[in-house]
This record gives sequence, C-alpha cells and structure tokens, in this order.
Amino acid sequence: MTKLFCGIDVAKYEHVASIYNPSTGEIILDSLHFANDDKGFKTLLANLRKNKNNEMVIGFESTGHYHQALFNYLTSEKYKCCLINPYMTSKFRSISLRDAKNDNIDSRAIAQFLSFEHPNLNNEEFLNNELKELALQRQFLMTDASKMKIKLKSYLDRVFPELESLADINTAGIRAILKEYPTARSISEARIDKLRNLAKTASMGKYPASKIEAVKKAAKASIGIHSSSIGLNITQCIETLDLKEKQIDRIEKEIKKHPTVLNSPLHQLTGINDIEIGYIMSAIINIARFSSPKKLVAYAGLDPKVRQSGTWSMPRTRMSKRGSKLLRYALIWSAYNMARRPGPMKDYFELKKSQGKSHYNALGHCAAKLCRYLFWILNHPDEEFKYQ
Repeated sequence: MTKLFCGIDVAKYEHVASIYNPSTGEIILDSLHFANDDKGFKTLLANLRKNKNNEMVIGFESTGHYHQALFNYLTSEKYKCCLINPYMTSKFRSISLRDAKNDNIDSRAIAQFLSFEHPNLNNEEFLNNELKELALQRQFLMTDASKMKIKLKSYLDRVFPELESLADINTAGIRAILKEYPTARSISEARIDKLRNLAKTASMGKYPASKIEAVKKAAKASIGIHSSSIGLNITQCIETLDLKEKQIDRIEKEIKKHPTVLNSPLHQLTGINDIEIGYIMSAIINIARFSSPKKLVAYAGLDPKVRQSGTWSMPRTRMSKRGSKLLRYALIWSAYNMARRPGPMKDYFELKKSQGKSHYNALGHCAAKLCRYLFWILNHPDEEFKYQ
C-alpha cells in the first residue's frame, strides 16, 4: 500500500487540492478546484476515492477557521487530517518552487511538504479548536467587561465620587442600588429601607446594613453633580455588565465540561483550575507540535528578546511576546495562582524575587517553568508528575 499526500489550500469560497505520490515523485491530482459547499466536498471525495487502495494523509495550512467544515466532513469519512504551520510551507515553497505563489502551487507545496514532515495525525487538535473558540469568546467578554467597569467608574467619579472609598462598586448589592438610584442625589432622597432591601435581595442577604447607611450618609454630603443623562449611562452600564457576566458564566460551564478539560492530566498540578486548563490546551492544540520545552516557551512568547551588536548588548532582556497571546496570558495567570500556594512554584517565585526580579519578571520566569511542567505532563499523560 502506497502512502499518498493530499495538500489542500483553503479559502473562504473555493479550495484547491493536489495529491502527491512520493514513491514516484508524481502529482497524481493537480490543482482540483472545488467549492466550499456540499457539492464541492463531494467532488473532492470522489477524487480521493479513486485512490482508495492507498493510505491517504490530508493536510491543511493553519490559517483560520475556513478549514473546519471540510475537516469535519473528511474525518467523518475516516480520512486522516493534520494542520500545518503556514510558515513552514512558505519556507518549503520558496526553496523548492523559486518562491512563486498561487493557489495551485500552494496545494502542491502542502502535499509535498507533508511527504517530508507531517505532524502526528491526531484529531485532538481539531477538538481543541472548539475549546479555543470558547476560550477566545470568554477572553473577549472579559475584556469588554473590564472596559465597562472602567467606564462605570468614570461616570461615578462625576455623580458620586465618594462611593468608591466606601464600597466595592462591583458587588451585587451596590450595583442593585445604582441601577435604581444612579446618582448621589437620588440615593440621598431614597428611603433607607428601600436601599437595604435592594442590596439584601441582590446579595442574598449578605450585604451589611451598616454599609448601606454609610453610603446614604455620604450621598447626602456628596460633591457629585446630579445628571440624568449620566445616571442613565450608569444604569445601562450595569445592565450590560450583568449580561456579560451571565454570558461569561455560561461559557465557563461549557469549558468545564469540555472533554479535553475533563480528561486533562494537568489537573495534577496544584493551584491550576479548569478555565486555565481550557485556555492552555486550546492554545497548545497538540503538544506533538513542539519537540522541546524551549519551543513551547518560544510559542508562548516567554523567551527573552535578545538585543546585541558587536561588543554591545542590552543590560536587561524582556520577554519577546511574539507567540500566542492567549497561551502567554494563561500561563502567567496560572503561574500566579500556583505561586500563591505553598509548593515548588511559590518557592521558585520567591527565589526570583530574592534575586532582585520585579513581581512581573518573576512571574514570567514561573510561567516559563510551568511550560516545562506542561511539556512533560502532556507527553507522559499516564505517569505521575513529580515537581522539580
């Protein structure tokens, strides 16, 4: 049985496929153009089935989400598929094809590149793409919610500047009051029992009545302006925040029940939670993409940015931040939580601090160390991990 390699150049409306036979050096299917629809997929399938007596490996460049429908279709037909780094195929094309580029050439280059070096054929990486969608959406909503909190604070600085020093404006009790009475004057004119009931209901009886009395007292002496337009903005800000937090909660529930997270060997790390695992696994996709911990560190952009010329070199280096922003965020977030608990990561963090590193610099070192942990655990999922 001959192993054949099918390279597919993916686009939004039309894909191009070529099949390469490395044993003969022939392109046995040259630049088949097919639409990104059911009819086009069936056209590709018919051409693939002409070689049903041979093993077929199909590769796509990792260039976005346009390959996902085609991948699902081909895997349902029991074909082996893998993602390829487009940088690698670009280099391969420039060497072997005189740096020419079009859709036909790209599909041939992908097929030929596959014959030299195709990654582990593991459908886990496509399952993790779904997890990545959830992680990215959560991050998008978290960013939006943070901006909305800043906006809310700016509004309150104008209508009730004393409030922030008295209470956390992001608690359910205070938000419930502000939704009904968004300015200092409106709070000062409201009945105290009404304010207490709003806070009590929103916080399920946990918000102290003494805090409400202090807020009302401050509202009566506030220097804030009374503005109905800013008051409306505050009400809508809080409504938007409530909605975004419900959406975040729903996404977090989906992440926690995703099979990659449920079955992850990373749970044995002390101080790491389900959401962090979801972020990490969705960014790594497949650990087989990395041949060493250093490459994983570089992919996260945690490697040092070197600046040197002749005898001169920068006295201090910074992390390159050239890799996956999602992975870098998840690693630093996870390293921070791990360093807060007694254990090897906390000891390592304190060691770096004792060497004169800043808080964030020390966290960066911890995140790089976490990469080494991850690399070992994901490559030895059935073995017990021992901290080093």
